Amino acid sequence: MSTRHLPYPPDFEINHAAGHHEERRRRALQSLDVGDVLAQVDDLIASEPDPTKHPCYGLVAFLLDRQVAVHGGEFWDAWKALACQAIDRLVDERLQAED
Repeated sequence: MSTRHLPYPPDFEINHAAGHHEERRRRALQSLDVGDVLAQVDDLIASEPDPTKHPCYGLVAFLLDRQVAVHGGEFWDAWKALACQAIDRLVDERLQAED
């Protein structure tokens, strides 16, 4: 027996739970303050015991004449990754607080 012609409602394949989760995540992201994210970035940096892992390590080494050059793209990418990690942590904390 073929089921090809069964009438399905227009929202049959819509995942309402995923839409609700994305809306909660969007609201949590919008509620963040720049100061909150910067404080989280500071916490992430402070929790790293190895100074060579600090995003500014190459810049400081360059300024102290211990390194030939600083790669601007790597510098930007390190800070961007750190900021994204901080934002993700804060959004997750806000979502857990709602539950």
